[in-house]
Amino acid sequence: MIFEKVNLGELNLSMKENFNPLDLRVFKDIVKQESSRLRLRSVFNEGESAFTLALALSAAVKKIFYEKSSMTFSDEPVLEKRTITEFKSRMRVDAMEKFNATTVFSVIQFAAKEEDLDREAYLITLLVYLEQKYLPEFLRLLQYPYIDSDDVDEVKDGCGTLGNLIAGQYKREKAALGFKDVMMSHFESHINTVADGVSIPQGAKEKYELSFEVEEVKRLVVEVIAPSLLPRWSPKEKTGVKKILIIDDDPTHVKLAGAFLQSKGFKVLVARDGTEGIEQLKEKPDVIILDLNMPNMDGYEFVLAIKELAGGKHAPIIIMTMKQGMHDLVKVEGIKEYLLKPFNPDTLLKSIERYI
Repeated sequence: MIFEKVNLGELNLSMKENFNPLDLRVFKDIVKQESSRLRLRSVFNEGESAFTLALALSAAVKKIFYEKSSMTFSDEPVLEKRTITEFKSRMRVDAMEKFNATTVFSVIQFAAKEEDLDREAYLITLLVYLEQKYLPEFLRLLQYPYIDSDDVDEVKDGCGTLGNLIAGQYKREKAALGFKDVMMSHFESHINTVADGVSIPQGAKEKYELSFEVEEVKRLVVEVIAPSLLPRWSPKEKTGVKKILIIDDDPTHVKLAGAFLQSKGFKVLVARDGTEGIEQLKEKPDVIILDLNMPNMDGYEFVLAIKELAGGKHAPIIIMTMKQGMHDLVKVEGIKEYLLKPFNPDTLLKSIERYI
């Protein structure tokens, strides 16, 4: 039974009560500039881990195919929430229902520790399904050696290879959302079904299924099964995360830049003027992004104040403003770069990475 079905290209993020109040139109612009990665940062609360992880999985699949092959999907994937059919505390799998044809699928498990993999104490189960006769073409597009679609062993290994590729990228997408790192199992591949079912996280009752179309025909299906809550890093645990302080009175710019930087794994601090910026210095930011025209204490006054307070030993400052012709500012001690609004995500990221 399908409980929910949405096209991710038309997903209304504001349907969630805890939606980050970011302008949706501009948010979609960020998504386009992010090589079609889906919007994943600070949108869903802790109780919606499985849904968030399904979106991370979609982003992982798209990133792999966009970066490694010339293939493009016809549209955003369709996300379906389904009830799990249990079989002796495991999940029954009928892969042929995905394509109404012979189907190969691979199962990859995730657990907190190596010993948890051994005792099947899984946190996440990932399944990748492909119609058997199309698997060689998928692998060819990803620059893998040709396989014989009639050779069962080659087909299983080929599907497992694709599964590992997706699972590895999925781990990275998941980590960027603040979830703790997990151990990944070796793949297990099957044709059409598996007699005793698939082991899944304890207590899991539902799964999210993502269907990807090529030339408007469903060619790839990926499923994720996870409990409603998964462990995330707390701010104290997540040492090594770089902090970016944005000092700007323009709420739209702050939301845009903040969402983008969060999606890259940074912790974002915000101040509406130089006075609040001085207060935020106690958080020891690694880089400061500074506007010039602000009330109370503007950007120029902030630079003078921070030099006085820190004696020249402060975080690198990147000026970001609407004003043209401010290149002489980079000659001021502590100011490293000058960027124009509206910001370019790639340029901003490269600028920050030069100083951390």
